[in-house]
Amino acid sequence: MPDIATIGAALSSLKTATDIAKFLRASDFNLKKAELKLKMADLVSALAEAKMELVDVQEEILEKDKVITELKEAFESKDQLVRRYDAYYEADSNGAPVGISYCLRCWEGDHKKRQLVCDSKDRMNRTCTSCGQRYEGRRSSEIIPPKEPES
Repeated sequence: MPDIATIGAALSSLKTATDIAKFLRASDFNLKKAELKLKMADLVSALAEAKMELVDVQEEILEKDKVITELKEAFESKDQLVRRYDAYYEADSNGAPVGISYCLRCWEGDHKKRQLVCDSKDRMNRTCTSCGQRYEGRRSSEIIPPKEPES
């Protein structure tokens, strides 16, 4: 949820704009042209300020929604990953690790599945595509599932 100050500022700007609009509607048309222009400028300014504040609120809400979505995905993946040596893997139907390896640090620290790839400088090691953490290749290599016997 956006902070109270941002919402308060947006509501305050809208209240000011509403008050100015009520004043213009209630006043007789004997106002001088300059005074009318001043009130209209105040109205436009208050509405612009309210719009900017509401855009900030919308951005914060979108950011929070993104975080919530990431956390939901991590929560749903929690039981699907199993640790083997220095990496996490998808679990097969028996609960055994299989497939590509995921970064131990990223999963345990941020709950994000980040794939490990072969290091371009040292083919014996694997590196996280996100945090750059390096792992010994034989302890974090891809696990190919055993082939099922043909019937």
